[in-house]
Amino acid sequence: LIMVPEYENVQSPFELFEKKLDVIISKIIHEKDFAVSIADPDYRDLVSLLQGCHEIINNAFNNSAKFGISIRVNQSLLRIRQQLYRIEALLPLLAVDSEQDKRENSIYLAIKLIKYNCKKNNIRRLMLDSTQTIAYEVTQHTAKTGEHYITHSKKEYYQMLLTAMGAGLVVGFLCIFKVLLGKFHVSDFGHALLYSLNYAFGFILIYLLGFTLATKQPAMTAAAIVKSIEAGMSGLVNEADRHRSFAILFAQLFRSQFIAFVGNVFVAFPVSLILIWLLQGIAGFQVVDSHKSQVLLTDINPIESLAIFHASIAGVFLFLSGIISGSISNKIKHKRIYNRIKEHPVLKISIGKENAARFAGWIERKWAGVASNFWFGVFMGSTASIGIFLGLNLDIRHITFVSGNLAIGLFGENFHTGWYPILMGIIGIGVIGFFNFIVSFSLSLWLALRSRDIPLSELKYLFHSVWLYFRYKPLSFFFP
Repeated sequence: LIMVPEYENVQSPFELFEKKLDVIISKIIHEKDFAVSIADPDYRDLVSLLQGCHEIINNAFNNSAKFGISIRVNQSLLRIRQQLYRIEALLPLLAVDSEQDKRENSIYLAIKLIKYNCKKNNIRRLMLDSTQTIAYEVTQHTAKTGEHYITHSKKEYYQMLLTAMGAGLVVGFLCIFKVLLGKFHVSDFGHALLYSLNYAFGFILIYLLGFTLATKQPAMTAAAIVKSIEAGMSGLVNEADRHRSFAILFAQLFRSQFIAFVGNVFVAFPVSLILIWLLQGIAGFQVVDSHKSQVLLTDINPIESLAIFHASIAGVFLFLSGIISGSISNKIKHKRIYNRIKEHPVLKISIGKENAARFAGWIERKWAGVASNFWFGVFMGSTASIGIFLGLNLDIRHITFVSGNLAIGLFGENFHTGWYPILMGIIGIGVIGFFNFIVSFSLSLWLALRSRDIPLSELKYLFHSVWLYFRYKPLSFFFP
C-alpha cells in the first residue's frame, strides 16, 4: 500500500485471483480432460485478474519516483513479478478445446522451461534486474540536483563563478588547517580522523553556504544529461534535433564546469598564500619547512608522482558521494521522513508545530547533501592512512586543494624554486582537475545509462554531435 495507495480501498486482484483459481481447480477435477474451455467465463476472469495483478506491480514501480523505493521493497516486487510471469506461462495449460490445443500448450510449456533453464544461472542478469530500479531512483534524485549545476544564461554563468569563488575561499583555509593538523604527533588513525573532520566540515560548510565545489558537479550532472537523452529517445523529437540538443546541453555543462574550476583555483591559491604569509611571515609561526614544501610541490607534479592515480581515486570518491546523496534522498522520500518529523509529538510540543515543519523541510532538502559531503570528507581524509595500513601508495589529489598546496609549497621555498616546479604545478592542476572530472563523470554516466536501460552505442552518435558543435561554436564550451 505504500507504493500503490490508490488501491487502498479496492479489493486486491491477488485475493480475487486466488479465489477464482480455486473455482477453476474445482471444475477441472470433475472434467474428463482435466481442463476447462477457453470460453469458460471463470477462465476469462482468471486471465483478466492476472493482468490486474501485473498492473499493480507496474504501478508500484512507476510510483517509485513519487514515493521512493527500498531494496527490500524492490526485491519483493521483483519476486512477485517473477511469480506472475510463471503463472502466466502455466495458465494456458488449464484451458483445452481440442487435441491441437493440448499439443500447442505442451510445446509452449516446453519452450518456456528451456528458456528458464538457460537463464537460471545468469548471475549478471539477476544483478542487473535486481539493481536497476534502485539505480534509477538514485540517479533520478542526483539528476534533479545536477540540473542546478548547469548554467544556461550569462547571469547563471557569473553566479556560478561567484559561488565557486566562495568555495575557493573556504578551501584556502582548509589547506592551511590540513598542514597544521599534520604537525600533530598522533597515530595514523588520529591523522585520518583529524583530516576527515577537516574535509567533512569544510565541505558541509561549502554546501550549506550555497557555494560550488567544481568536482562535485560531474557526479550530479551526468544523471541530468542522461535524463535529457531519455527524453530525446521517447520519440517526441527527431534524431537530428535530439543529438543537437544534447550537444548544446553538453556545451553548457562543460562551460559550467570550466568556470567553476576557475573560481575555485583562482581564489584558493591567493587565500592559501595570504594565510601562510600571515602565520609564518608575520606571526612567525612555523607552518611548513623546506622539506614539507618540496613534498607538496612534488605531489602535484604528474611526472614525478602518482598524481594522476591519486586524482582518479578522488574521482571515484566524488562518484560515491553522488551515490550516497541520491540514495539518502530516495530513502527520505520512501520512509516519509518529512511527515514523520513534522508530526512527531515530542517535536511539536518542544519546538512548536511551525518549527517542526520547518525542521522537517530542512531535513528533506538538505540532509542528503550534508551526509554525502560528510562522507566525501571522510573518504578524502582517511585514504592516505588506509594506504599506510595496507602498505600501498594511496592518497587523493583534488584540483582545488592542489592549487592551495602549490601556494603553500612555493611560499615554504621562498619562491626560490625556479621555473620547473611552477610550470609542473600549473600543468599538474590541469591534469588533476581533468582526471577528477573524467573519472567521476564516466562512472556516473555509466550508472545513469544502465539505470535507464540506454545502450552505450547511443553515446557514439551523441558525442559525434558534440564534436560537430564544438567545431561550429568552440567558444560556447567556455563562455555563454
